[in-house]
Amino acid sequence: MAFSLFTRRPAPATPVDDPVHMRWPECGETWSPAGVSVAQRYYNQAHAVVFVYTPDSPDRHYVACLGCQFTKVRDLSKSVIWLGLNDGAEIANAHTTRCGALPRDLSGGPDDDAVCDHLGQWVEVARKQVEDVEVWVEASWSS
Repeated sequence: MAFSLFTRRPAPATPVDDPVHMRWPECGETWSPAGVSVAQRYYNQAHAVVFVYTPDSPDRHYVACLGCQFTKVRDLSKSVIWLGLNDGAEIANAHTTRCGALPRDLSGGPDDDAVCDHLGQWVEVARKQVEDVEVWVEASWSS
């Protein structure tokens, strides 16, 4: 027993810290789309961001994944078809468990001239169709 008190033991190893999580703002960690209030952010296994957000009214929420382009705007299985915050959170959480998409860089939005050209081409194509097509264009500008 006396020998166990005086035996030399190696010094304890210094604990290895986990690498510091690096922020990737280009993948949506700190990014918020213009004109949108992000209520919650979820991350899938590969760290792609899933938003629960509201663009117009605080009681209607939408879910969007920036890794795989998953979007959900309504739940037809309920009496109220738009998503509340709790419904959006459940859908986003369920999606993050299934989604394995890698984070992607966020592309910049098109400029006003490109949007006008795209809408003009779309309206021209719609006019040439046989059936009547109603075109509703909505824009919101924040000043």
